[in-house]
Amino acid sequence: MGRFWKQKEKRSSGRPLEGSEPFNDAGQGRLHIDDSRPLPSEHLRPSGWKSGWKRHTSGPMIQHAAQHNLSVHEYSRRPPSRHGSLEPSASLAYSSGTTYSAPSPLPTNPLGLTMVYSSPDPAIDLIFVHGLGGTSMGTWSWNRDPANFWPIWLGNDRDLSRSRIFTFGYDAGLTGGSTGLGILDFAKDLLFRMKTYSSNLSEEMEVGFSRLPIIFIVHSMGGLVFKKAFILGKHDSRFSDIIANVGGVVFLGTPHKGTHLAQTLNSILRIIPLGNTKQYVAELERNSGSLQDINEQFRNMCGDIHLVSFYESLRTNLGAGIKRLIVEKESGVLDYPGETSSSLMADHHGMAKFETPLDSNFTNVTNVLRWLMKNLDSPKHTISANFTMVEASSKIDPNDIEDSSESEVDRLRKILGITDSIEEENDYFTERIMQGSCQWLLRRKGVTEWLSTSRDSSQILWITGPPGSGKSILSSFIIGLLRSRPSVHSCQHHFFLGGHRQKRTVSYLLRSIAFQAAVSLPDFRARLIDLHKGTDITFEREKVSFIWEKIFEGLLLRIPDQPAMFWVIDGLDEAESPTNFLKLLSKTKSVVKLNVMLVSRATKDISNDVAHLLPSITHETVTPSDTAEDIREYVGAAIQRIFPSESRRDEIVQDIVTKASGSFLWVKLALEKLKDNWYTQDDITKTLDELPIGMEPLYERMMQSISQQPEKTRVMALRILTWVTCAFVPLEVTDLEEALKPEFSSFVNLGRTAEEICGQFVLVTKSKIILVHHTARQFLLRKSPNPPLGTPEKENHKHAAMICMKFLSDASTWRQVFSSVQLSRQSHDSSPAAIVYKKQPFLLYSLSYWTYHVSQASVSSNEFLDNVLEFLEQHCLLWINGVVLTGDLRVLICAAQHLKTFVKRRIPQANTGLPLSLTMTRDLELRQWANDIIRIVGRFGSNLVDNPSSIHKHVIPFCPKDTIIARTFGPSHRLQATFSVDGLASANWDDCLARLSIGDGRIASQLLCKDTVLIALIATGGVMFVFRAETLEEVRRISHGEYVMQIASSKTSNLVATAGFLTIRIWDITTGVELQRLSKERHHHTKALAFGEMDAELYVAFDDGELKCFDIQSGKEKWQFSAVEREIRNYGCARFMTFSPDHSKIALIFRGRPLVLWHIQHSPEVYIPPRKCVLAEDRLRSAAQGGAFNNPELAIWHPVTNNLFILYEDTKIVEWNIVEDEQHVYSHTKARSMSLSQDGNFLLTSDANGSLSVWSIPGFCLTYQMKHDELVIDLAFSPDGTRMYDLRGSFCNVWEPDVLIRADDKSSANETMTSEPVIAGDDHSHTAITSLACGPSARFYCAGKEDGSVTIYDMETGERLRKVTNHSTSSSVIQLEWSKSGRFLGSVDDSGRLIVKRLEAPTPQKDRWAVFPVCDIRMGDNDAIKQIHFSAGEDYLFIASSTSCCVWSLKAKSEVCRSRLSPHEGIWLNHPRSSASIVLITGTGELQYNWHDLSPITIAEQSSRATDNQALRVPREKIQEVVQIGKRWLLMEVISDSYQEHARPRRYFEIMDLMTIELDPHPNKERTSRYHVKGLNDHIRELIGCSQDRVVFLDHQFWVCTWEVEPNYTKHKRHFFLPKDWINPTTLKMVLLNKQGTILCPKGGDVAIIKSDV
Repeated sequence: MGRFWKQKEKRSSGRPLEGSEPFNDAGQGRLHIDDSRPLPSEHLRPSGWKSGWKRHTSGPMIQHAAQHNLSVHEYSRRPPSRHGSLEPSASLAYSSGTTYSAPSPLPTNPLGLTMVYSSPDPAIDLIFVHGLGGTSMGTWSWNRDPANFWPIWLGNDRDLSRSRIFTFGYDAGLTGGSTGLGILDFAKDLLFRMKTYSSNLSEEMEVGFSRLPIIFIVHSMGGLVFKKAFILGKHDSRFSDIIANVGGVVFLGTPHKGTHLAQTLNSILRIIPLGNTKQYVAELERNSGSLQDINEQFRNMCGDIHLVSFYESLRTNLGAGIKRLIVEKESGVLDYPGETSSSLMADHHGMAKFETPLDSNFTNVTNVLRWLMKNLDSPKHTISANFTMVEASSKIDPNDIEDSSESEVDRLRKILGITDSIEEENDYFTERIMQGSCQWLLRRKGVTEWLSTSRDSSQILWITGPPGSGKSILSSFIIGLLRSRPSVHSCQHHFFLGGHRQKRTVSYLLRSIAFQAAVSLPDFRARLIDLHKGTDITFEREKVSFIWEKIFEGLLLRIPDQPAMFWVIDGLDEAESPTNFLKLLSKTKSVVKLNVMLVSRATKDISNDVAHLLPSITHETVTPSDTAEDIREYVGAAIQRIFPSESRRDEIVQDIVTKASGSFLWVKLALEKLKDNWYTQDDITKTLDELPIGMEPLYERMMQSISQQPEKTRVMALRILTWVTCAFVPLEVTDLEEALKPEFSSFVNLGRTAEEICGQFVLVTKSKIILVHHTARQFLLRKSPNPPLGTPEKENHKHAAMICMKFLSDASTWRQVFSSVQLSRQSHDSSPAAIVYKKQPFLLYSLSYWTYHVSQASVSSNEFLDNVLEFLEQHCLLWINGVVLTGDLRVLICAAQHLKTFVKRRIPQANTGLPLSLTMTRDLELRQWANDIIRIVGRFGSNLVDNPSSIHKHVIPFCPKDTIIARTFGPSHRLQATFSVDGLASANWDDCLARLSIGDGRIASQLLCKDTVLIALIATGGVMFVFRAETLEEVRRISHGEYVMQIASSKTSNLVATAGFLTIRIWDITTGVELQRLSKERHHHTKALAFGEMDAELYVAFDDGELKCFDIQSGKEKWQFSAVEREIRNYGCARFMTFSPDHSKIALIFRGRPLVLWHIQHSPEVYIPPRKCVLAEDRLRSAAQGGAFNNPELAIWHPVTNNLFILYEDTKIVEWNIVEDEQHVYSHTKARSMSLSQDGNFLLTSDANGSLSVWSIPGFCLTYQMKHDELVIDLAFSPDGTRMYDLRGSFCNVWEPDVLIRADDKSSANETMTSEPVIAGDDHSHTAITSLACGPSARFYCAGKEDGSVTIYDMETGERLRKVTNHSTSSSVIQLEWSKSGRFLGSVDDSGRLIVKRLEAPTPQKDRWAVFPVCDIRMGDNDAIKQIHFSAGEDYLFIASSTSCCVWSLKAKSEVCRSRLSPHEGIWLNHPRSSASIVLITGTGELQYNWHDLSPITIAEQSSRATDNQALRVPREKIQEVVQIGKRWLLMEVISDSYQEHARPRRYFEIMDLMTIELDPHPNKERTSRYHVKGLNDHIRELIGCSQDRVVFLDHQFWVCTWEVEPNYTKHKRHFFLPKDWINPTTLKMVLLNKQGTILCPKGGDVAIIKSDV
C-alpha cells in the first residue's frame, strides 16, 4: 500500500489527488496530514542537544537496536529519540534493573497484539490501539519512522518502566477492496487476542491479561474499538476477568459523536482508483446508529474506570491548502461525570506522535499515564484527588481539567463563578493561525522585552491596530508561544467579545484570570480556597474593586517566590468599562513579576486613559506593512485552493493585498466573493474591480447581495441576522433553529444555510452562529431611516421577546422538564441543570434573556406591555423555577432591572400627548413585578437554590398580602402550598431585614463591615461582637480588655486592629486569635488606624498630630511623621483624623478650624505646610475670630476619585476635589452622620431625627429614604452595597431596600439617578415581642413585649383580645408560663419581677376575658428569675432564680418555703407519676424534691447538697432545651462544658424515659434510662416542640422539620423554610408550637401564625 501511494505521487506531478484521507493517522501516501513540525528552538533544547542529536533512518526500533549490537533493553536505556539518541549529558529519568523486551527483529506494523517492551516485574499493562488508516507502529512514530516509535520511550520513565507495553494492529486501511468489517469485528478481535495471548516466555515469566491493571491508549477510531470491546467483555463471562482489570483509558482524538468528514471520505473512496466504501468509515458519520449504541452502553458501564480525553487544537492539512479540525472538541470529549479532558497542541495525526521527549504534548500524555498508574496501584475503584495534568499548569486547558484535585477545581469554579469555557475563544483563534504567520511581531523590541522572563520589573504592553487587522490572532499566537516555553509557568488570558455581554465585564475578566492562575499556581490555589473556607466569600456577585482587593492585592500579587505571570487581554475596546480595568492596573503593586499585554483599537477614550493612568506603557502598533506578508501568504493559500490555474494567481494576490490595507477581515470577505465568481477570466476581473475598498462599503455590498435574493430567502436571512445581532450571547445553531420555528421550520442544515444566505455576515464555529466581526454588528444596528435589517432595532427586540415568552409558555412541557431536573438533584445526580437544558434548545437562552429583549423593545405599544404582564401572571413562578435550577440567581436580578428599564423608558411618552392615564396602572403593575422578583431573591434566594420547586409551594405564603405576586398566586388562585401564614399586619415588603440586640443592652459605638461578617464595637471594655452577615447570628466575641477608641480592618486580608488607651492589638477576625500587640503611651489618643501595603504595616494617627508606622510582623516602629503646623501653637487636639486610601495623605479636623490636609512624608527633610479646605464664608475671617465659623465634623475619602466628603456642623456636605482644589457644596442632605459604599456609588446619611437617606454619587440625587425617629450612632454599608446597617442604642438595624440590589457593577448608581426616590417609613409602632406562650386551648396565645405588656391574642386571626397585665415600661417581659388548665398566667420581666394573674376565658354568656391578681413579687435585689413552673394540681407555683428557689401557694397567695438550691443548670418538671414531687433534670442526672418544702427525695444526691444552704456544685453538662414527647419521653439538648478535641461533641441530644424516674429512688438502683441519639446534632439548629409524637425543629438552613423518634437518627422530613428576614437569633429562641401543630414566630411587633401539616 505504501508503494502504491508513492507511485501515485510520482505520477501526479506534484498535484494532490482530489479528496484526502483525514483519518489516515499513519500518514501514508501523498494525502497524509503534514505532521512534521520544526525542531524546538535552540534555547529550548537541553545541554548537549545539538551535538548529540543524531538522525537514524533505519527500520523499527527493535531492528535498529540489533543493528547496533545492542539488546532491546540496552537500547531502551539510552536516551530515546525519534531522530536518534541524546548524548549522556542530556538529563532524562532512567529505569533500573534488568528489562525484558520483545524478541527482535519484529515485522513492520504487525497485526494483532504485539508486546514491544516488558519489565521483569511488571505492575501494569499499556495497550496502544491505532485508528482508521493507521498501523500498529506507524501511528505512534514521528514521520511514520519506526525509529521514532515513542511507546518504547516509556521504558526510561521511573514509574512507567514497571510495565508491559503492547500494540494492537488491525486492518482498517482506506484502500483495497470493499470489506464488510466494522468496529464490532475489530473489537472482537482485540478481545480474542487478549484472551489467547502468549509471549512464548517461561511459565514463571508468562503473565496473561487477567492479573495486572490495564490502561488503553487509543487514537481516533481505536477509541471506538476499545469501547465496543469493553462493552462486549462486560457482557461475556469469557472475557469478564480481563475487562475487570481495565482501570483507565486515554482517548486521543476519538470521534465519540462521529465526524462530519466521514461521509465525504466514503464518497471519495467510491471514485478514486482502488478505493471502495468501508463499513467502519460509515460508522464514523455524525451520530450514526453504531456510535449512539456504543455511547449509550458505555456510559452505563464505565463508572469504575478512569476516563481521560485529549482533543486536537490545530487544524489538519487535507491537501490543496485545505485545513480542517477532523474531530472537534464537541465530539472529542464524552461529557461523562468524572471524565478528565484537555486539548493537545497538535493536529489529528500529530497528537499520537511526538518529535522529542521534551514535547509538551508528550509531557501531557505521560503525566496522565503516571497519574493513572498511581491510582491503579491503590485499591481498585479509588479515584485520586491529586491529579495535575502537567506540572507547568499554564499549559493546561483549565476549562477541561476535572481535577487538580477534582474537588478543588470544582470548588474554584463555585468560588469564582466560572461556568463558561475558558479556552473557547482562544481555541477559535488558535485554529486560524497559519503556520509561520505572526512572526513579524517577535521582531518588535517592545514585544521581545515583554516576553522576557529575565527582567525583574513588571511591564505593560499595549498593541493597537485597526478593526479586522488580526489582533485577536496575534493574542492567541502570543498565548501559544508563552505556553510552549518551559520558562513560563503562568499565562492567563481573556478575550472581550462584543457578542457575549457577560464576558465583556471587568468582573468576569478578573474572575477568569484568577481561576486560570489558581489552576496553575498551587500556593495561590490553596490560599484562595482557605479564604473561602474562612469567610464563605464567593465572588460571582461581588464588585470589581472587592474582587481586586481580596484576590489580587490580597493574595495573588503578594505571594513571594512565584514564577513570572503573563496576562494577555484581547479586545479591551470591547469591554464595558475599560477605564476601570486600566485604573486597577495603574495602582498594581506586585511582589512577583507581572507582564500584561493589552490588545485593542486605539480609541480616543482608551488612548486618553492610557496616557493618564499608564504613562510608562510600551505601545506597539499593527500597521498594514506589518501584516502584508501574512496577508499575502493567506491570500496565496486561498487562491491556490480556489483556482486550478496558476496563470493569474500572482496578479490576483497582489490586487487583493493592495486593497486590503492590512485588514484580514476585508481579505476574508473579499475571497468569499471571489470564490463564487471565478468561472471565467471576465468574472474574476469584474469581481476584483467591484470589490469596494474599506469595510463600510464592503458591508453595504454584502447587504445588497442579501436584498437581491428571492423574497422568502431574503426574509429568512434578515431574521437570522436579527437574532445574531440582537442576541445577548452567541446562539447555538439549535437555539436559533428553535427561535425561527414560528416562521421557518425543518431546516436541513441551518448552519450552512445561514452562511450561504446571510451575505457572509455570519460564521458557524463550535456549533454557534456568530457575526464575522464586531464591526459588522455596529453596521447592522446603525440607526438610519432605512436600517440595514429592514426594521428598527427596538422592533427586533420586541419580536425576540415575544418569541421567548411564547416558547416559555408551554407550561406542561417545562413543568415536566424542571421536575425531572429537580428529581435528579435530589438523587444527587452530578449532571447540572445546564446539561439537561442543552437537550432543550433555546430553553436556557429564553429563561435567561427574555427580559433583556423586553428592556430594549419598543415602548410605543400598550399591547406589548399587556403581553409581558400576561406572561408574568400566567408563568412567572414556572419561569423562576427554571432559572433557579441553573443556580444563577443573578438572572432574576437582571430580569427585574430589565423590566424596570422598560417602565422607565415608557415615562417620556407623557410628552407625546398619549392618554397615559389608561396605562399608568399597567406600568405600575410591571414595576411591582420587578420589585417582587428582587425581594424574592433577597428573602428566599438561598432556599430556592437549595430547593427550586419551593417557588410553587413555600414562597408565596410568606409574601405580604398586597404584593402583586401574592395577589396573583395567593390562596384565591393556584396556590400549591400546604401551609398558610396569618397574623402579620404589614401588607407590603419590609425594608428592615432584622434588628440585632448588641451586648445584652450595652451601647455600641462603632460598626464595621468586613467581608462576610458584621462587627459591632462596645467601646467600654473593648468588646467586638462578630455576626455572620448572611444569617445575622453571633459568631464570637473578642475582648480587647480596655476602652477601645478606634477599630479598622484590612481590605485584602482577615486582619482587624483595635486601639485602646495602652495597647493596639491586631486580630484574625475569622478565628478571634490575637496576632500582634503594640504598646502605646497613655496620653496619646488614637484617632485613626489603617493597614498599609500587603498588610505588612499598620499606620496609627494620634490626636496630638503624631503619625507612626509599625511593622506588623516585628511590632517595631518604622517611621513617624508630625502633622503639626509650625505657625500655630496651642490649637488643641484633633477631633477626627482619616488616612487617604493610598495612605499618602491624612485629613485632620479641629474645632473652630478648617479641615487640614497633610501629605505624609516618611523621611521629612523639608517642611511642607498642609493644605486647608476653607469654605467661602470663612475666607475673610481673622485669626482672632477663628479659622472656621462652621465646624467640620466628619470626613470620608472617596475610594475612586480620592475626593474628600466633609460633613459640617450645619449638616451640609462639601465635596473637595483636592487635585483641582474645587469645592462642591450640598446643603440639602440634613446629614448628621454619613458613610460611603465601598464602590463610591452611594452615600448613606442620617439626620437629626434618625431618618436614613441614600444619595447617588456623583450628583447627590436622593435614591432612597427611610423615615425614622431614633438617633443614629453609626452607619455602614455592606461590602457589596446591598445592605445598610445603623446603630441605635443597644440595637443594630439591618436594612435591605430593593433599590440597592444590583446584578453587577454596571447597574450601579446610574440605574437610580433618573428614577424617582423611594420614600419608605419604618413602621416600628409595633413594640417588639419578647416572649410567647400557648394556651391550653388551640384558640389563644399570649405575648409579652419589651414595653412590659402581656396580651392575649386570637390564634386564628392574630386579633388582640385582652391585655392581661403591665410590667414597668422600662422592662421587657422575658418569660411567660400558662398553666395547663389555663386558669393562671405568670409573667417575668428582666428586672426580676414576677406577676401572676388568674384568668377566666370568654363564655357564651360573657364574651370577654376576666383577669384577677394573684401575686406580684421579686425574689430579691438584682436576683433574676430563671424559671417558673405550676404544680400538676395548680396549687403551687415553683420559682427558680439565680441564687435560690421558692414555692408560692396560689390559694393562700403566700410563700410556702425557700431554699438556696442552684436550679439554673437544669430544667424543672412535674414528676410524671407523683403530684407531690418536682424533678430537676440536669445534664448528669435527676434530683427530686417535695413540693411542700423543697426537701430532697433523691437519697443519692442528698450528700451533694451543701449544708447551711450553700449552693450545689455546678454540673459539667447542662440542659439547654427540652421537648416532651407524649407523656413518656423527653428529648434533651445537652451542652458539655468539658468539651475537648477528642471528647464527645460539645452539643448533643439525649432521649430520656420519664417513666423510669422512681417514686422512691434508692441509692444503689439505676434511676433513669437515657439514650444518646447519634447524628441528630448535625441537623437540629433550634428545637420548637412536639406534634403527633414527632419532634419539630429548625434545621441549619432554617427549614421547619419533623423527626420520628428513633434510637439513632436516620432521616427527617422537611416541610417549609422561614424567610431570611424572619431569621433573628433572638426571635428564633421564641418560636413555639401548639398541640395542633400551629407555629408561632415573632416578627417585628407581630406574631406570625403558621398553620401547617407538621
